[in-house]
Order: sequence, then C-alpha cells, then structure tokens
Amino acid sequence: MARFYGIGVGVGSEHNVTKKAIDTLTTVDILYVPSAKEESKDSVAYEIIKSYISERVEVRKRHFPMTYDSEVLEEAWSSIAQEIICEVDGGKNVGFITIGDALVYSTYIYLLKKLKKEIEVETIAGITSFLDIAANCNFPLVEGNDALIVVPATVGIERVREYLLRERSVVLMKVYRNYLEIAELIEELDLLDYAIAVSNSSKKEQEIIFPVTVKEKDRVSYFTTILINKNWKYS
Repeated sequence: MARFYGIGVGVGSEHNVTKKAIDTLTTVDILYVPSAKEESKDSVAYEIIKSYISERVEVRKRHFPMTYDSEVLEEAWSSIAQEIICEVDGGKNVGFITIGDALVYSTYIYLLKKLKKEIEVETIAGITSFLDIAANCNFPLVEGNDALIVVPATVGIERVREYLLRERSVVLMKVYRNYLEIAELIEELDLLDYAIAVSNSSKKEQEIIFPVTVKEKDRVSYFTTILINKNWKYS
C-alpha cells in the first residue's frame, strides 16, 4: 500500500541522517522539499540529504510561508496536502523532509494534521539540535529524577526566567531573536558555568559559544540552541 512519509533528516550534516531515513529516501517516488527564500539555493534540509536521493525520485520544491497569518498558512498547507493525497491515492510513495526531528517544532506537523485521517502516514524520527549538541560537546542533558524542559525562547523572557529558576535541565530553542535578553538572564542567574550555546551544530560553520554572554551576539546564527544543566559545569 502506498503511503506518505514525514522524514526528519537531523541537523547539520549528512552523517546525522538515520539509516531508516536513508532507506526511506531511496524508496519514495516523490519527495517534497521546503524551498529556501532564495530560489537559487537549496534548503538546509535538502542540502543535508541530497546525496542520498536517486535519479528516479521526483523532487518537488515548495515554499512554505513563515507567517502567523492563519489564512495564508491554511491555504498553503491545504494545497500541498491535496497534492500529496492525490499522489498517494494514485499509488505513489511520497516523502516530505524536515530538519531535525519531524515532530519537534516542525512544519511537518501542519501536514500530519491534514493527512493522518486521509492516507497512510509514517513518521521517521530525526536527530534534534539539542541531542546533536549534547553529544558533540559531551554535555549531559538530564540524569536521575530531574526533568528535561524544552522551551522555545519565543515564549518571552519572563517565562524563560521562570523555567530557569524552577528547573535544573533546560533546552532553549529558537533563541536567535532573543539571544541578548537570554544571555543577560543567564549571567544574572549565575548560570554562565552551566550553559552552552551552539550555532549551526555539525555544520562546517559550527560555533560553540561559551560562556553565553552578550558580547558573543555576532556569533549567533538563526540555527542556535542553548543547553543549561545546573548539575554540569562546562569547562
């Protein structure tokens, strides 16, 4: 039976793509890939996996708007969902790639909501930025009875403060726009020894930022994640 695959391709490097994801990429008939803003450039997700794509696979690039306008989003996602449904109903195996893990702050979730009751769907897990950073930097995320809290920095600095005061192990994602406020907060709470930021994890331009201070702002890229573990000094 034909089906749709949501494929998490990991972060930074083709070496972070799982064997299951590679196997799936070699068997789909059609692969949808998010297009970059500049059409001449490949998206980060496609750059990671394009060496695994065989010539027989039809690659379809689609631009997904980055907006909070619900009407614009609904129109864009409904359109591609209908395309996918038609292809799967016609006997094609269809894939969609997304950076990191398919179910962690991923655009793929929009598609999953629209497709899960219409066609057969299989989701392939991918390595997230915080797991990649932790491994690359020998930085434990959580142990014992502690909880691991994953927070998008877009929730606002006061909610970030609440999490940092209450929890021992915190992952801060989507920090690019709020980096200065977060760096100030980390210093204020005396967490400089226990925090690490990494931009472009596992890419050639990877930057390990320690200590996480305001003066390091110029090293922070869009793809930046901060790990904090009050039980672990990074030095």
